[in-house]
This record gives sequence, structure tokens and C-alpha cells, in this order.
Amino acid sequence: MIEPVYGERALQIGKTILIADLHIGIEYEYEEKGIKIPIQTKNLLSRIISILEKRNANRVIIVGDLKHAIGKEAMIKERIQIRYFLKELSKHAEIWIIKGNHDGRIKSRHAKIFGARGILFKNFAIAHGHAWPDKNIMKSSHFIMAHLHPNIRITTKTGFSYMEPCWIRGKFKKEFKERYPDGNENMDVIIMPAFNPIAGGIAVNKEKLTHGIASLIDIKNSYAYTLNGINLGRIRNLS
Repeated sequence: MIEPVYGERALQIGKTILIADLHIGIEYEYEEKGIKIPIQTKNLLSRIISILEKRNANRVIIVGDLKHAIGKEAMIKERIQIRYFLKELSKHAEIWIIKGNHDGRIKSRHAKIFGARGILFKNFAIAHGHAWPDKNIMKSSHFIMAHLHPNIRITTKTGFSYMEPCWIRGKFKKEFKERYPDGNENMDVIIMPAFNPIAGGIAVNKEKLTHGIASLIDIKNSYAYTLNGINLGRIRNLS
């Protein structure tokens, strides 16, 4: 029912592709800080269309943070990019957007937009992860979230270190039942990497996750997987 698209930061459920954290417009924030990066919207669009064609899919679920700017900065430029992106993508697939913390004002006639507390899709609870998911979806077999932009920080014997984007797969802590007494504490938890490679991320093997639904996930005993599907082992052993 569910499988990663190997080599890409995407999941597939039937004929539906899940991606998250595109942060379209993030280049404008970099530019304000003196870092000039070419606009990546067309590259992101091309990657998604390629995945749809290769995987014979006809729907895209964006698991939050389609856009980047939260306030009014870069809003006009970003809005042009978002409009172009959704219009072009809608020619290839039905688009669903689950709101992330960067998507507060998002509107589009090219997409179906859902609230930040998530949706139930087949038997999968899906939410961006910045807000507490709705209790009615937390009885599912799987919980899929994004928001954290998970990476593993790998340090070599010579002291050189680098960040490797990864998937996280694990379980909830026992405290889950305190928040969701009627929920399924045995759900498989999947944390998605950011689809946009320039969106940054956190090293889940170095930083504590204490906010919101992430605080209920047993990160230390979760497994990290590379984009190519290699199991790096439990995060607690990846110091």
C-alpha cells in the first residue's frame, strides 16, 4: 500500500504521490541575506511530473509548507511562483494540500486545501506536524508527517561532518495515550524529508525534538533510512 520512491523525497500510496516541504519562494529569503540562488520552481515541478509519469500516479498530496514566506515579505514574487506551480502541476495530477505552518493564507482553484490538523487518506493519518493532529485520524495504521526536514549528521574519522537527508520510521512513546486516549498507540510513524533540497533541515541524531506531536515520537529508537532505502539503524546509535 505504501512505499518510498527510491532516490526521491516522496512516498507512493496507490496512484497518489506524497511530497512535503517544498518551500517555494525560499530563494527570496536567501537573496535578502546576500545568497543568490536561481529560482527552483521549475526544477521542483519537473521532478514531480517525472515521478508521476514513472509511477503511473494521478494525484499529489503536499504534506504542508508548499510556500515559504509567512509574513508579507517576498509575498508578491512568491505568489507568482505558487500560481505558476499549481497551474502547471494541475495539468498532470489532482492536487491536495494539507496546510503547514508556512501555508496560512494559501488559496488556489487548482488544488483542494485541507486544514493543519490533517486528513485520513485510506488508512493513513497525514498531517504536516506543526499542529496537533485531529484525534479522529489518530486511530489509523500509519501516521505520516513532515515539518522537521529530518537529516542525519554523519561525522568521519577525520572530523569532517555532513548532513544526509533521511526518512524516519518509528513508533510513539507511551505518553501518546495521554494526548490521544482513543488513538492507536501502535501506529507506524513516518517522517518525510523536505522535497526541496535547499530548504535545510535538522540533525535528528543531534537535536532533541520537544515540540508538538514530534515530542510523542520515540525518535531515539526510530530507524533512519537514506533516500536510496539504506537502513542506517536506530537513531540512538548514530551519534
